[in-house]
Amino acid sequence: MAAALLETHGLGLHAAGRCLLQGLDWQVLPGQRWCLIGRNAAGKSTLLRALAGLAVPQRSGRIRWQGRDQADWSAADAAFLRAYAPQHPADRFALSVGRLLALSQVRSGLVDVLALLAGLDAGHLAERSLAQLSGGERQRIALAQAAAQGAALWLLDEPVSFQDPAHQGLLADWLRDFACARAGTGPGDSGDRAWVASAHDINWTLRSASHVLALLGDGGWVAGPVAEIIQAPLLRQVYGCDWRDAGGVWVAQ
Repeated sequence: MAAALLETHGLGLHAAGRCLLQGLDWQVLPGQRWCLIGRNAAGKSTLLRALAGLAVPQRSGRIRWQGRDQADWSAADAAFLRAYAPQHPADRFALSVGRLLALSQVRSGLVDVLALLAGLDAGHLAERSLAQLSGGERQRIALAQAAAQGAALWLLDEPVSFQDPAHQGLLADWLRDFACARAGTGPGDSGDRAWVASAHDINWTLRSASHVLALLGDGGWVAGPVAEIIQAPLLRQVYGCDWRDAGGVWVAQ
């Protein structure tokens, strides 16, 4: 079995006096595609920040990247390993999309930027300023940034929340095919990519993910293959409402 790109051991997260997560023992292997589900304020964004090595209000336990504690990685080596796309990217400068992607490459020349943009239906945005992009366009450019970085592990906070149905489908297929292709070479790279993405759309999760990590809102969690997790009893526990499978499409009731 391939070594884990990411492991958590007894991970706990608290914020505003609430326990978001308790005792998370979990791992992400190369080639896996994890969707992170849960109600609003269940801790999905906080967990993704912690997994990326960013500041969170209160954290306990351990996070390891490729078998090494997160704290033991230099910033430069961490950039070879993991890419993080926040839900709302903060753009400080009105760069063009092409310039942004050039600056995002940790290893120059690893990615054909124009081909990358074309695969995301964003080829026409190469010369556009970031300040001129819609929310959905900016989300697709955030995914292009993750790809341009060349990292093996992608941590994505609601990457399709602003996408129309056609682009949601495109990104489900793109993430499944491109994200789990071979990554580049360099410190922190183990071969196949993997990703962890938060999502609210259960049907998009079924289309794009191989595994699901569900946050239950009280510190509890459940993880496993998507077909085992996306079942009516667990969805009811996660979201507090009933669900039914309407011919392969999950509907909240």
